[in-house]
Amino acid sequence: MTRRLVLVNSAWLMADKIVRLGVGLIVWVWLARHFGPEGFGLWNYAIAFTALFGAFATLGMDGVLVRELVRDPSRTGMLLGTAMGLRLLASALAAFASVGTLLWLRPGEWLPLVLVALNAVVLVFQSAQVIDLYFQARMHARPAVLAVNMAFLVTTIGRLGLLAIEAPMAWFAVTLVIEAGLAASLLVVAYRSAERNNTPWQFDAHVAKALLLESWPLLLSSLAVMIYMRMDQVMLASMAGDEAVGQFSAALRIAEVWYFIPMALMSAAFPAMMKKREEGPEAYERYVQRLYDAMAWLGLTVAIITSLAASWVVPLLYGKQFTPAAEILSIQIWAGVTVTMSFVHSRWLLAEGLQRYGLVYTLLGACVNVSLNLILIPRFGPHGAAWATLVTQIGLLPAQLMFPKARRNFLLMVNAVTAPYRLVKQ
Repeated sequence: MTRRLVLVNSAWLMADKIVRLGVGLIVWVWLARHFGPEGFGLWNYAIAFTALFGAFATLGMDGVLVRELVRDPSRTGMLLGTAMGLRLLASALAAFASVGTLLWLRPGEWLPLVLVALNAVVLVFQSAQVIDLYFQARMHARPAVLAVNMAFLVTTIGRLGLLAIEAPMAWFAVTLVIEAGLAASLLVVAYRSAERNNTPWQFDAHVAKALLLESWPLLLSSLAVMIYMRMDQVMLASMAGDEAVGQFSAALRIAEVWYFIPMALMSAAFPAMMKKREEGPEAYERYVQRLYDAMAWLGLTVAIITSLAASWVVPLLYGKQFTPAAEILSIQIWAGVTVTMSFVHSRWLLAEGLQRYGLVYTLLGACVNVSLNLILIPRFGPHGAAWATLVTQIGLLPAQLMFPKARRNFLLMVNAVTAPYRLVKQ
């Protein structure tokens, strides 16, 4: 596993996100201006609501599948076929559950129902992302990047056309389904071109059982993470209205837009991380420490710059009607310091086989976040939701001290603060 291979693969993953960032942010801003705070809030409410069920659709097995594909390439067809079958079933159940739950929560509201139903269809098409995991395991992200970006760019042109004719919101949601379907088709084409052996896919009940036994803690962790990452928007809608969701979501988009950098770096570095673990504890710990150092200071740099620029960036992008989102952003952005390190933390848990610890950790985070939202949203609205997220992200870190196997990892995270000193000392 060469450093050059990691860098090249990481570059392709970041190129994917940069294209989506550059083009997608423009469309996102136009959508916000087109819908206004209330309509934009409803749009994001539907996305966040469906995402809560979408966490179940992945079954938490992405990292486990990548690990198994790296360990035993000879089982590629069986692993991919089994994972695809499981995800298709799970995504279909999640889609029906999301629509049914919305009918119960917001009866008689047809537009939220249409938006959630279309987002639910997207969940089913996203089952094809197991092919993307195949390319990640092979450290060859280029085909998957080209496939999903082609689908993204084609549908983006369609969205721009809809903006030009001031189309209703439901039409924009249809483009999400078209994009997901096209991306799935192109991923299949990319896989067939790359897999020269044409290994047939097959579903194996024993493999399915093994994958589920390892991934269920990660699934529950993903559900917990999604609760405290997206439940705030759902709670805001019920407690403060769709306009509050619009202001919060406008800020959140900017606060999260750069997360593709740590995500891409860790997706590319995880196979190398596994190799370092095989070399011995010292090399492994040094590698993990360097990852924490990079992530912590990346997050801190972004937080400082964004806080200083928020008051003029938000009105410039979204217009004066979204001015309250600037203060929300100045709070939200600081959560990114711990979010970036969490990308390393989640991979470390997988490498160490501590999925059950991760489950307890994230469930605790979900409980804390929901509780804080219940207290802060009625009094402070979207600002309270932002504070709830920040306090949860930071306050959870010391919880690792309760678990003996995680205490050393907590020290590595804290030690990231001294990275500049250690760099100068070298």
